[in-house]
Order: sequence, then structure tokens, then C-alpha cells
Amino acid sequence: MPYLARIAGAAALASMGIALWYSTVLARADQYFREATPASVQRAVEIAPRNTEYLALRALQLDYDGADSTALTRKIAALNPYSSAPRIMLGLAAEVRGDSAGAEKWLLDAAGADHQFEPRWTLANFYFRGEKPEQFWKWIRLALDVSYGDRAPAFDLCWRVSTDAGEILNRAIPGRHEVTQAYLVYLSKTNRLGAILAVARRLAAYHDDSDLPILFAACDQLLEAHHPSALDLWQLTGQSAPGNIFNGDFATTPLNHGFDWRPVISPGIAHVDLTAPSGHRIVFTGQQPESCSLLRQTLNVAGPYVLRWESRTSGIKSPSGLEWRVAGQHAALPPSDDWTTAELAFTPRESFTDLELVYQRPLGEPRAEGNIELRHVLLSPMRQRLSHRSVTAWFDVVGQPVPPANRRTQPLFTQTRQRGPSPVAAQ
Repeated sequence: MPYLARIAGAAALASMGIALWYSTVLARADQYFREATPASVQRAVEIAPRNTEYLALRALQLDYDGADSTALTRKIAALNPYSSAPRIMLGLAAEVRGDSAGAEKWLLDAAGADHQFEPRWTLANFYFRGEKPEQFWKWIRLALDVSYGDRAPAFDLCWRVSTDAGEILNRAIPGRHEVTQAYLVYLSKTNRLGAILAVARRLAAYHDDSDLPILFAACDQLLEAHHPSALDLWQLTGQSAPGNIFNGDFATTPLNHGFDWRPVISPGIAHVDLTAPSGHRIVFTGQQPESCSLLRQTLNVAGPYVLRWESRTSGIKSPSGLEWRVAGQHAALPPSDDWTTAELAFTPRESFTDLELVYQRPLGEPRAEGNIELRHVLLSPMRQRLSHRSVTAWFDVVGQPVPPANRRTQPLFTQTRQRGPSPVAAQ
């Protein structure tokens, strides 16, 4: 037994000695590595030839010196079977040398070892440079399927391969909500209006309320350009087709987007939603600009029409400086303490026509102080002559100046429009 104890003690001491020696050697290698000079890193590699961190730095130094780092990079790849970085480096280096087959082999190996974005994106670029569209579409779609962050470079590359919006959507854009959302934003930023509607349809199919601001912004952009697809996109948001004045009785708070009312925010102007009965009030503090837009809506009409409305004022003197403007025609809104009905005939010059309520300080008069209230704003074809009673009855029964058949009964989005409790005012 004493002999066994001595043998065990000797073995323990030997193990401790070996461990101490090995630790000393590794510490020396790490010290050489941290010095980061070519000679010191080479020494670290000689001490610890399987340390891929040392090998990678030495390979990088060789690249900077114009030397061949292929052998070291191959060794790194062999030591790390699940690492894509050395394989990507080997593939790109082979491509530079003109070895297309070797480059493809290494890049495919990288994509097989690592299923993340970088290997797939690198392969898509490789096939783009090689003018191989079939392989490009495969790998750009796979790359976008696991993409994150800024995807604009990937979308740019797609549009360099093809100018066919349908081909790009079908072959490159995967069925991921966030990618579809990012692609719609990209199309808006790059002003590719003709491609917006198809992507908006795909995005709207997710029925996600968080997408509404993006869809409304795209609709606004199309409307500003008078692009015909604005009408279809508007309905994708769950809104009814604007065959007349939209929300003409101000039954819901204006969306400030699309074909709904757009209250214009200016200094000295406040917009207030009215209830029981519904309507819209515009307050003037006397500090507003001498000339300013107050309220806008884009109309979707064709042929001669008559605009009708009811208004009343408080505190505003004559002349009021208030008037509707549409298709080159205008009509003043005179001051009145009681509700008054008026109309304006016009003929649109194009399918999308802007209706605007404006204020212009009358010459020689102070700026207006007080408010104006609006309700029952309605369009009718010129051949229809509606009385004040029939206009009011229409709103009382329908509540919205569009035929009931055109009103959406099942919303596409869960978000509901509520009347705001407080005024919208300039800060």
C-alpha cells in the first residue's frame, strides 16, 4: 500500500507539472498573439497550430502583405466544419483567381455549413456577377427569408437583375411579414409606383394593424402622383370606395390620409371634431397666416358635379375670406350664425381632383377670429338637383355620403376609427 500511495503521488505531481508547463506555453502563445506583429503571431501559430483565432489573424496579415493565405484559410475551414467565414474567404479568393467552379464549391459549402444570411447573400452576389439569374433568384430569396436589418441592398440587387416588378415579387420576396413590409417601404422610397399595389395586397393579407401607417403612406404617395392604383390600395385598408365625398358628415375622426379629409395644421388654427350632431369646427385665433389651406380631400369623380354643404360661423365678420376651391372653381362661405346651405358646380379635369377649403385674409380687413362649422358635405351629378331637405334626409338615413352597397361591412383590420376627444391644433 505505501508503494501505491507513492506511485499515485508521483502521478499527481507529474500531471500538475504537465498542466503547469502547458499553461505556461499557452500563456506565452497568447502573449505573442496580443503583440500582433507578423513575427509574433507566426510564433503563436507555431506554439498553438490548432488555434483558429491565431490562424485567422496570421492569414489576414498575409493578405495585407500580398502573400498567399490559402493554406492557412483551408486549415481554419478544416478545423471549423460549421464556420462559413473561412469558406466564404476561400470562395471569393478563388473567384478573384478566375476559378469560378472552385469559388462556387466553397460558397455552396459555406451555405451548407451556415444557414444564416451572410452565406446566402454572398452566393446571390456571386451568381449576379456570373450572370446566372436562375441561381440568383433562388439564393436571394433564401437570403431574404433569413434577413434582418437594412434589406435595401438586396432589393437594389433584384432591380438590377430585372425591371419586372412581378418577377421580383414572385421570385425574390419570401412570404415573411417583415420582409414584405420592408419591401413596400423600399418601393415607396425609390418611387417605384407601379410596383406598390401588388406588394400592398400581400401586406394587407396579414390583417395586421401595425401595417396601416405604411399602407396609408403608400396610398398618399400614389394619390399625390394621381396614380390610378391609389383607389385599390385605399380599399385594401378596409375603407369604402370614395364614389362621393368621403366621410362627408364627419361621422368619424378624419384619417388625414387617402381619400378621407385632411385637416391642415397651421399656426393659429385648431380643428375640433363635433358630436351630436357630427360635424367639424375650425377655430381661428387671429394669429393664423394671411393665406392658408384649412381642409382637403381628394375626389374620385368624372363629369359635371355639384358640391353642397352646410356651414355656420361664430365671431367671423364679412367678408369671411373662406372659400371652397375645386377644379378651377371657387365659392365663398359667408358668415352666418345659423346653418346655411350652399353649392358649387364644377367639372373635374381628371379622375382625381382636389377639393380644398382655404382662408385668404380680405384686403383691408384684420385676420379672422372665431370659428366655422361644417356638416353634410355632399357631391351629386349636375343633373341631380337636391333640396336642402333631401340632402339632410340622405345623411340622416345613410350617415355616409356613399350608397350602402359600397360601404364595407367586414373590416379588413381590427383597428376601429373613434372620434377623438380633443381638438387637433397647431402647437
